[in-house]
Amino acid sequence: MTLTVKCFCGAVVQTDSEDNLVEQVSAHATSVHDMDLSRDDILAMANTSEG
Repeated sequence: MTLTVKCFCGAVVQTDSEDNLVEQVSAHATSVHDMDLSRDDILAMANTSEG
């Protein structure tokens, strides 16, 4: 299962690991948008696909 988060700024994070997704999206949100997102917030934004 692939997890994808597409940011409104155009950045895309795609990975097979929830932990990796949370780490990458959190880092992006903090460094680029000065936002602090929870794990639940990030996972709620994720789209999933098989493959």
